[in-house]
Amino acid sequence: MKHTHRLFNCVVCLSLAALLLCTNFNPSRAQQLDRLASARDAGTPARPAPPAAPAVRARMRRIVPVRVSDTADGSRVTLASDASLDDYSAYRAGGRFYVLIPATEATQPTPGEIKGRGFTRARLEHRQNDVLLSFELQAGAQPPRISQKFNRLEIVFTTQDTTQDAAQKPTAVVAAQGDEQAQLRELLRRIEDLEGQVRELRTNAANNGQPPPANAAAPQVATTEAPAQESEQAQAILGEHEHETGATGPRLKIQGFADVNLRATNQKGTNNAFSLGQLDLFITSQLSEKFSVVSELILEAKRDNSFEFELHRLLLRYAMNDYLNLSAGRYHSGIGYYNTAFHHGSYFATAANRPFLFAFESQGGLLPLHNVGVSATGRIPSGSLDLRYIAEVGNGRAARSPSDRSVQTAFDENNGKSYNLGLNARPDWLPGLQTGISFYRDKVTPLAAPNIDQKIIAGHIVYQSPRYEWLNEAVFIRHKPEGASRAPIYTPGFYTQFARRFGKAQPYLRYQYVNAPARDPLFFAVGRRNGPSFGLRYDLTNYAAFKAQYDRTERRGLTALDELIMQLAFTF
Repeated sequence: MKHTHRLFNCVVCLSLAALLLCTNFNPSRAQQLDRLASARDAGTPARPAPPAAPAVRARMRRIVPVRVSDTADGSRVTLASDASLDDYSAYRAGGRFYVLIPATEATQPTPGEIKGRGFTRARLEHRQNDVLLSFELQAGAQPPRISQKFNRLEIVFTTQDTTQDAAQKPTAVVAAQGDEQAQLRELLRRIEDLEGQVRELRTNAANNGQPPPANAAAPQVATTEAPAQESEQAQAILGEHEHETGATGPRLKIQGFADVNLRATNQKGTNNAFSLGQLDLFITSQLSEKFSVVSELILEAKRDNSFEFELHRLLLRYAMNDYLNLSAGRYHSGIGYYNTAFHHGSYFATAANRPFLFAFESQGGLLPLHNVGVSATGRIPSGSLDLRYIAEVGNGRAARSPSDRSVQTAFDENNGKSYNLGLNARPDWLPGLQTGISFYRDKVTPLAAPNIDQKIIAGHIVYQSPRYEWLNEAVFIRHKPEGASRAPIYTPGFYTQFARRFGKAQPYLRYQYVNAPARDPLFFAVGRRNGPSFGLRYDLTNYAAFKAQYDRTERRGLTALDELIMQLAFTF
């Protein structure tokens, strides 16, 4: 117990020392101030950068590799992220076109050069904490058009030839548009005529007091089918112009993530098997300039080979300004770093599985990683330290029965509410570095045990760059059963993970440790678990990765577990 207290105090002191060190360090910001000066002096911005600081992010955004597709007039470059891209800026300098996305990192570098019709060469670069995408335009090309819809950014290029053809043949274009409009009017007229014939037949039959004649059945059938078919044709013509005129109201944007696994283990009662991982549908919609919706729907196979569908996130967000953003709904708790940096899509994570400390509740995890309630995030004016805060209030985690759902989505076991407070720093003097600490408190009410005062302190030090990844987190869980004679129970845990990228390959090493005392009323079955993991991630394409990982887990009082995981993770 003395060692646990000492370890607890050490982690708290280290986290505070890291924050103080960042505060006292006053580096030069010359690179940040000059990163766009030369390019902007050479041309006029196509879209001016927002006058305020970039929109608040609880963490660095991630974008999937750039997609390039051909269009009738040129090409379209698409960027997709796991958060809104509304703070981008674009400008033209000489013969190049630039798109800057702040506080963002690419999950994997885009292999080779980006090529498309309308531009000859393009490249994606990291500038401190930002991503800069630049295009070398074709001679005489017009500046591209940019369309931003929440977490997607589309850059549309038009080739010079197409522009010239359009200028040389304006009469043909106008004639084609006129033909379509005339065809549409003709179809609508025919629909009205057929509907009029139906009404006339019904009126005649009613006036004569008898059913319609036998030969009227055929026109009736033809009348029913013809309007339907012609209405579909009319809708198709209208649909072709929808992207030009624009549609009012919000639109859903869906990004899919999935994985297929092969697992082999020496655990008794578990057979080696192929398995489907989670099908994650990440859904976003921009309701207005400040309101947006984020949802995450998970379809997952269970051990009895049935499928389970669950809503893991559903948030209505209001972005008031850089210093206050509000959310309401079901969210991922801001405890530590991993839970908000890597959601359910395995494609974004380096390793094939999550550290046991941050395993989801349905997989035996210790932490309340999902919650239902309200949250607030924002930036704290702090200069080069770049401090961010997070505050959350929710129902907390269920504890009455192991058979109950851990996440209290519709019902709370007690009137008390959990809360979580966090502070993160991303100093400018070392891009990619992030440190933070969080404090969570809740009152849980087991059915056959005294009520428990639960406190969780988490701290992290993380460094990420296009080449290196180093994740370090420590968590202390304190359970204090009600009663003066009952001593508090401590469960410490930590993990460290290091990865180095070599082109498309990324080998990694992780070590993790969790030690739950046997007398803990909630985690008595967890015990002590510790051991290393070795793995390799290899990017097959821009949107699919292969992972091979070996886990060795020592357990207190039980035989060690060995597991081999092979995984195909992809996004679509």
